[in-house]
Amino acid sequence: MTKQIDARALVARLNREGAALQEREIVAPLLLGGKIRTRHNGLVYQFKPKGNFTGWGRFHPLNEREAEVLGEALPWQRAAYLELFPALRVILLWPFSGSVGGREPPSANSDKNRLSKAGVWLALPFNESDAQQRFGLSGTELVPIFLCDPLGGAQAFERIVARVDGKTLWFDSPDVLADPIHAEWLREAAAQSELTEKFLPGLAGSERLALIFWQIHQLEVQESAIQPHLPTAQNQTTSRRSQREQQIWLRQQAEHNRLEQQLQHALAKADATLHSYSETLNPDGTSGHLVVEWSEQGQTYRYRSVIDRNLAVVSSGICLSGRDQDFDLTSLVNVMTNSEAD
Repeated sequence: MTKQIDARALVARLNREGAALQEREIVAPLLLGGKIRTRHNGLVYQFKPKGNFTGWGRFHPLNEREAEVLGEALPWQRAAYLELFPALRVILLWPFSGSVGGREPPSANSDKNRLSKAGVWLALPFNESDAQQRFGLSGTELVPIFLCDPLGGAQAFERIVARVDGKTLWFDSPDVLADPIHAEWLREAAAQSELTEKFLPGLAGSERLALIFWQIHQLEVQESAIQPHLPTAQNQTTSRRSQREQQIWLRQQAEHNRLEQQLQHALAKADATLHSYSETLNPDGTSGHLVVEWSEQGQTYRYRSVIDRNLAVVSSGICLSGRDQDFDLTSLVNVMTNSEAD
């Protein structure tokens, strides 16, 4: 005989659980415009945070539907959360900027634009069979990795550990088992104007495939920049939206090129070379600092420095006795050169 459920007792229990949850602090990842979810005593709750926030945060429930942002989660809190999920090693390629295939410009009023502001990078599984067997992922298809942090090691061709939370993959950390020479060589090869014919010995098949994906992506970006975006809409409203999206995308590409040229010029004045740069995100989803990878002319050792958009140093990556912000990118290189000469 099936036991009948006491509806009043169930409602009373839900009320008690909800009240108890409002006394707790929730640690969770949050995408711009998204919601946070948590499980408490077998029940799943969903909250809409008040205010703009993107990243790993600490939240306090105000009621059964809303939560306030207390601040950013501490590193150990983020690590404890991620350890609950299985790990998957992937190779980061480039920040999300429209579509997985790179054939569409981003939309200002769609999930594409929201993802581009959520630290999303596209990546390729490092071990194809592992990705397929454990998670049903194809080893030859790009997957989005959420909340990638350039300050935490996210950059092109870096092998990182992602945590698989259902269909969502969160950035965890660089893979300490990876050979850093591989990522450096791939970034160098990707910067060359001609296609690479000889690969670095020891590269995995997925690393070679990652370079091919990069080269195809660059060709698609160049093609999109010189060819008009043909509207596929069935009405004038969609056509105008497509043109507006194309204009936004072209402005983003122009800003990217301007910033890259500015960095190259600043480093060239000190006889240094730009290898790559990545943008960080502020908690409110706006663009933050730049993480610049550079080297002195003729040297193989690379530095990673954090600068603002005015090229003032935020963190040099070396000891400057707490005076990092007294330097810009060019003067930082001069300091390094003079110190080595002494």
